[in-house]
Amino acid sequence: MFSGDPKEYLTFWSIFSKIHDSEELTAIDKFQYLYQSMVPDSKAARLISNFPITAENYPKTVEQLKLRFGREDLLVQIYARDLLLLVLKNATTAKNAPDLATLYDMLETKLRALESLGCTKEKFADFLEPLVESCLLENVLRAWERRISESTDDATSQRSLEKLMCFLRHEVESEEMIRLAREGFGKDRGSGAIRKNCQRSVHKDEPTARLH
Repeated sequence: MFSGDPKEYLTFWSIFSKIHDSEELTAIDKFQYLYQSMVPDSKAARLISNFPITAENYPKTVEQLKLRFGREDLLVQIYARDLLLLVLKNATTAKNAPDLATLYDMLETKLRALESLGCTKEKFADFLEPLVESCLLENVLRAWERRISESTDDATSQRSLEKLMCFLRHEVESEEMIRLAREGFGKDRGSGAIRKNCQRSVHKDEPTARLH
């Protein structure tokens, strides 16, 4: 379902395009599916309702939908501004910043959206990498800087968007493993008592052993 929120357009169209590109469906069928895919009373639904459901109007409706909600220049600005918003939130409310796993998922989603719009990592890495760095909390950023300084390779080649996202993914995986390990120890509280009982038994038996 599509409401007219430009942020939803890429996901919506990637799914609906299977219907749009189908050679088995008529233009009328595609138009009906498109109409049913609009959230009732939304901006997108109002736009679609302006066109009578005819075979001739279907391509016109799709074109208007793309022009209104799927313009690449508009979507690039939206996702770039989202990254800037994360930077501002980190600068002003670092204490309330999302955890690393949530932040990584947010960054990955926005970067993949930009990549699908033609903003490839190769072309825009010099612009996107500093933005992603600015989204990170201080302790994560320090760990990233240590990784760069400890590398034997040239620092410039190490400071890339792809390697930064790879580093963040490994950090998220490490945090997950640490969390699971801590939860495991928390649930196995009885093991400490067992060890203490074993130690008491050993200490009680020691004097007898010495008499022999």
